[in-house]
Amino acid sequence: MQNSFSNNSDSPIPRFEQMLKTNEVYYFDAEDFECIIQYYIDSGEINLAKKALHLAIKQHPVHSDLLLLKSELLIFDGADDQAQVLLDSIQELDPHNQEIFVQRATIFSKNKEHYAAIELLLESLQHSDEQLEIWCLLGMEYMVLEDYSNAQAYFKLALEEDPEDYQVLYNLLYCFEYERSYEKAIEVLNSVLEKNPYNEIAWHEIGKQYLNLDRNEEALSAFDFAIISEDQFTGAYIEKGKVLEKMGRFNEAIENFQISIQIDDPSSYAYLRIAKCHQALGNDMLALQYFKKSVQEDPASEKSWNALIDFYIHLEDIDKAFYYTKKALIINEDSVGYNKRNALLLQTLGHYTEAEIAYQNTVQLGNYELEIWIEWMNTLIFLNEWEKLITIGHQAKEFFPDADEIDFRIAGSYRRLSRLNEAEFFIQDLRKNEKVPSESLLNLFPEFKGIFYNS
Repeated sequence: MQNSFSNNSDSPIPRFEQMLKTNEVYYFDAEDFECIIQYYIDSGEINLAKKALHLAIKQHPVHSDLLLLKSELLIFDGADDQAQVLLDSIQELDPHNQEIFVQRATIFSKNKEHYAAIELLLESLQHSDEQLEIWCLLGMEYMVLEDYSNAQAYFKLALEEDPEDYQVLYNLLYCFEYERSYEKAIEVLNSVLEKNPYNEIAWHEIGKQYLNLDRNEEALSAFDFAIISEDQFTGAYIEKGKVLEKMGRFNEAIENFQISIQIDDPSSYAYLRIAKCHQALGNDMLALQYFKKSVQEDPASEKSWNALIDFYIHLEDIDKAFYYTKKALIINEDSVGYNKRNALLLQTLGHYTEAEIAYQNTVQLGNYELEIWIEWMNTLIFLNEWEKLITIGHQAKEFFPDADEIDFRIAGSYRRLSRLNEAEFFIQDLRKNEKVPSESLLNLFPEFKGIFYNS
């Protein structure tokens, strides 16, 4: 248990742990017990917190703050009813204790009774001079209710009280971003910087807001100030690199991504961005090297695998693209991106039976792009699976009711099955809407060329 509090010479923790080792019972005053219990709660060692609490209640049976810690642990264990009974008894001892209202509000919030929680928290503001915690809790309750105006008001109060509370800052920025109020976010961040001009987090966040507004030069300056404020700030180098990449300044972007890797552990994302920059510069060998590094650094990264596969497709090296797709599928067979690429590559390689299964998997996994439906139907054309193509075509029309590419393939399938009336229904509909199939479409069903060219 290495912790500045536990190692402090005034800390009761070592004495308490010594007591546990010897099985003796030492006396601690109530404040020491509070420190011990809170320390174990914060450390996630709940069993030790409960052990300390049990002894604390024995030695100080009516101390309200210790009883409040007991109710907190009951709430943590889901024993809300027991906690409420205990809170009732504590309120008789200490009727205006702010923590009673906070814990009751926590129970309401857990049970999704957010308005009741807010009512209690507002009442608690009348009983305490220490309002920072209550403002934060009110902000969270309003945020859950998507009442971002009230949430912002309370988070602003909390931030004015403690400009270094980054969790409050992030919550406030979330509210602004949800409403796309990027200018308001910049105003708040500037007020933070007025109090501390070298606040690297504020500069970093201002840069992100400028990006939301497509003000790239200002974003770049903000990230530069973040780096000036803290030259080991990995996130600022990453964001600066992303802006430079977006602006087409690829060599400078690479330099910043490289710095982020030198400062911190290598990042799959940084390697991926470096690869993309080298690809844009035409440095194919270097791009490939970094695409592979990205995959090796994080084998679970779908973005990295998809980028590597797409790079080989770009090089028209279909065999390599297919090889890496298979490797990616071993890691995650339920990836929509991997299954889509697998289907398209199998089709390109002429493995139509396997491609047809892969397209089916892709759709079952939730990819309903028009391209997938069309290529799935094209695969069925090569397999002469006319009945299945009609079924798939009608499914596709639920998503794309006006896609003439689908209607033409359905019509062609009916024609191949000699179901001429059904084929004619689709053909007439296409002609009525003046939808003339492209040459490539007509090549799939050459028997329709005369119909459409004579129309």
